[in-house]
Amino acid sequence: MNKNIFVACDVSSQKEILDLLELIHDDISGIKIGLQYITQRTPEEIRELSKFKKPIFYDGKFFDIKNTLVESVKSLKNLNVNYATVHLLNGLDALKAANQAAQEIDLNLLGVSILTSFSDEDLESLGFNNKVEDQVKKLIKIAMEANLHGVICSPLETKMIKKIAPNLKCFTPGIRMGEKKDDQKRTMNANEAIMEGSDCLIIGRPITKGDPKENIKNILSSID
Repeated sequence: MNKNIFVACDVSSQKEILDLLELIHDDISGIKIGLQYITQRTPEEIRELSKFKKPIFYDGKFFDIKNTLVESVKSLKNLNVNYATVHLLNGLDALKAANQAAQEIDLNLLGVSILTSFSDEDLESLGFNNKVEDQVKKLIKIAMEANLHGVICSPLETKMIKKIAPNLKCFTPGIRMGEKKDDQKRTMNANEAIMEGSDCLIIGRPITKGDPKENIKNILSSID
């Protein structure tokens, strides 16, 4: 079983992503394309990923005024993507409008709460009075009211989120299999994240650095 793993394809070229997916597409449940990829690739190249017959997650993290947010969501109509991300800091009114636009094109919107590279100290330095957990709580309530499909959150907050909004799907980056955290701060390993209630694991470098096939085999074997 692939345990709902979306591989984060943080690559720049079409060859890189196609080579990676040819190698591991049988072992994953979805494909996440982020800013490094989508800012350099054409719509035709994005649509080409559909050949792997996996859900595609467009991680654009849209954050703008309501009209621009809505039009950005609409612009994804013909890319054959299934999920897209918007920042929950867009606010309730804009998120409701964006979600309406997404539903009209059969797109599932996921709200970004607090990046997994942020700590309490990072929020404080940006002028937030809340600690990460309290800020996530506020944002999750907005996501629930806007009727989004799910949220992007640290696995550390999944259990709390499920208590507040059990219908929201939790997509969790910040999955690390050893001591090395890279630039992440709020992390868990794959098995811990699933035990906490993560619906989908978003895993990039722990799969893509080194031997992807061997890496994903080790991750899958670590999951109960």
